[in-house]
Amino acid sequence: MTTLNALLLVANDAEAVERLESQFATAGLAEVIAAAAECDVVLTIATLDPVKHAEKTYARNAIIHSLLANPAPLVDRLLLAVGAQKLRPTLAKSPVGRLINSLSATDPSRTFARAYSRKPAKLAGHFDLVIASDTAAIRTAWLLNRRHRATAAFFGEAAAIATLRESN
Repeated sequence: MTTLNALLLVANDAEAVERLESQFATAGLAEVIAAAAECDVVLTIATLDPVKHAEKTYARNAIIHSLLANPAPLVDRLLLAVGAQKLRPTLAKSPVGRLINSLSATDPSRTFARAYSRKPAKLAGHFDLVIASDTAAIRTAWLLNRRHRATAAFFGEAAAIATLRESN
């Protein structure tokens, strides 16, 4: 039987934990993916706060990696020092400001992508399936797919599971 390497990217831990707990209250995410794909699954969860996921039902049989860097990347430390994060709510009030927020280094998707890129040695080199659990993780999933480090990338567990069921 083949083994499917799956990666769940979790940038917004609070949002993802609540949703994953309700969707996978009885079975682990790795078990559900394995049933849909009809093969063994090695699930890796890459998150900023691994403690929030450690004892949860959905994380059963999963490898959990922390993306917290100690110290934080230089870019993030400089942005914190100049107070760039404080500008985000003010800029979010106008269309041009939202565009600036999305292009700036303080964008949550860019921050998560930087955190993931600092920890590549701990994670497998290639994944068959990458799941972005929230909008801030989409950029990282897209980059992994674009750089040929992932065979398929999805936004949300439901889309990945549905596609696996259809392909079998």
